[in-house]
Amino acid sequence: MSKSHLNWFFIALLLFFPVVAFAEDGSQMDPAPAEWKKYEFKREPGQFKRDRTGMIDPTPDVITLKHLPKDGYGFVDWAQSIRDGIIQPRDFILEETPVKEEDKPAPAPDVIIKSKLAFMPDVLFPHAPHTTWLKCSTCHPKIFKKKAGATPITMAGIWKGQFCGRCHDKVAFPTRNCFKCHSVQRDAAKK
Repeated sequence: MSKSHLNWFFIALLLFFPVVAFAEDGSQMDPAPAEWKKYEFKREPGQFKRDRTGMIDPTPDVITLKHLPKDGYGFVDWAQSIRDGIIQPRDFILEETPVKEEDKPAPAPDVIIKSKLAFMPDVLFPHAPHTTWLKCSTCHPKIFKKKAGATPITMAGIWKGQFCGRCHDKVAFPTRNCFKCHSVQRDAAKK
């Protein structure tokens, strides 16, 4: 048998009897093309996304922000995005067990935080949008004490990444527009 016939023989063997290939370090390599239709790729964080054939899929995992609804100030309205079903935050990360709907606590009531400056409206803190994304223990009692008014919040602290600034200006909407949060007129708060 010639060398080229022998090569074709081994290629035919691999097509009919696929072999799982291992790298020198012992880790499993990507499947051969003949195996792609049987291969189920489970991506770990940091790995490339693959299509159903096992090839690297260059399409983005996320939608661009320009398609998300905006609030009155031009920032993405994440709460509206959830209500409209455009995005669906998970209740768990990777191997954690999903939280059942009946096990989720009811959100605490909204809180009005009094502004220290007479000309500035008070802040309305809505618990519901925050508990859609986060567990209560994310903020309580590490960042905020559970009793309303017990944590001395300052704008300087927020801008330095404390209090609300732990998320806002990082992964949540920016604090550049004061009236996004300072939305309760003082007269309305007294009623």
